[in-house]
Amino acid sequence: MALVKEVNEKVYKIIGSCMEVHRVLGPGYPVDFYKKALEVELKEKELTFETEKSLDINYKEIEVGKQTIDFLISGDVVLMIRSQDSLKDIEIQQILRCLAITESSIGVLVNFGNVKIQYKRVLPNYQQKDMRKEPYRSVGYREIGKTREGNPVV
Repeated sequence: MALVKEVNEKVYKIIGSCMEVHRVLGPGYPVDFYKKALEVELKEKELTFETEKSLDINYKEIEVGKQTIDFLISGDVVLMIRSQDSLKDIEIQQILRCLAITESSIGVLVNFGNVKIQYKRVLPNYQQKDMRKEPYRSVGYREIGKTREGNPVV
């Protein structure tokens, strides 16, 4: 895990990149447009990233499917992009699952679908390290994580 200061600097660059893309393109385009524009912006900010990273989803040690995340930045920040009316709680849960699988420090969920850009920084909690070994329901639903802005995940 990277130092908190380094992760925060990356997150500021990521959010700044998203704001620049939203300022130039505006709301209402398909998600793919924003992803392509973000690739340009993240390269300009000299951030290393993987796009469309595929993660194996296992059930009792058997692969049952794959989950794709939009960006894995510097190996420790998950970035998920949306273009819709608003962000939903289930999307926060999805990013928490991706944080557990990738063992990332923080997730950023961004919505380009409104006149004003919407983003949430999602932090895992200490229990998440063992979530891959434990059944999903073993941890209380409300104890899985929180957003950085202090919004409870309910």
